[in-house]
Amino acid sequence: MRRLAVTSAAFAVSLLLVGCSDEPALVMPDVTGKRLDVAISDVERAGINDEVEVLGGGMFGVVDESNWTVCSQEPKNGVEVSIAPRLTVERSCEMDGTPTAEPSDEPAQAPSQESTQEPEASQPEPEAYSYKGPQYEIVSVDSNQTPAGLHQYWVYTSGFDYSTDSYKDQIKMIIADIAHTERTDKFLAEVVTDKEIAEAESPSTTQSFIEEHGDEYFLTAIPEKEKTGWVASYTGGFDRNTGEPSDSTEAFEVIWFIATDAEIEKWKPQVAG
Repeated sequence: MRRLAVTSAAFAVSLLLVGCSDEPALVMPDVTGKRLDVAISDVERAGINDEVEVLGGGMFGVVDESNWTVCSQEPKNGVEVSIAPRLTVERSCEMDGTPTAEPSDEPAQAPSQESTQEPEASQPEPEAYSYKGPQYEIVSVDSNQTPAGLHQYWVYTSGFDYSTDSYKDQIKMIIADIAHTERTDKFLAEVVTDKEIAEAESPSTTQSFIEEHGDEYFLTAIPEKEKTGWVASYTGGFDRNTGEPSDSTEAFEVIWFIATDAEIEKWKPQVAG
């Protein structure tokens, strides 16, 4: 640490030598607002060899010169040095009403990525499932149908306008809703617009239907109803050509019965999740 005091005798000798020399007068540099260690170095570079007197430094004095800032100086900037330089220091100073940054041994930190990066746009949540098709009723469910062991759903719904193919989209919505509920596209679905067709043809209710309506009604009336009331049949997960369970596209189809000739469309519903 530099010496912070100077004896009057040594200072008097230095003034005498200056007065007898032809060297130019020494001028005090501007060190106000600088770190103390930098300020002292500037004073020395100006040719002033007298020890700098430092005022301030708190209770324990100046231990580390780089941790203190020069708030005032004597002589002022540009004034000929006639007395030993005197620097008053604080941790931080107010220069023209603006506080100076407090010196610190800690290196300056680069801005964190968190503060510089723009927040990521939040991803919209997937829209909750909502069935928007025609009303329908599952009249009966038969288990272990076909060699694939599929459930067969007998679905009753009201009639459609068959003048366009829009009715097919309505029926597909019904089938897709069953797939969403059951979380599988592997099942059978028979869509009818006359509930008696489902009750008569479902293996689990055929016997009770015959007992209630009689064989004659079952054999004559139901086939007539089916000509216009059995609209579509969906198969998922069973290849009717091979008679085997399958995941191929050939194993997923809808048969449309309303057409003059039965029309087969390869299709399967999407399954949620």
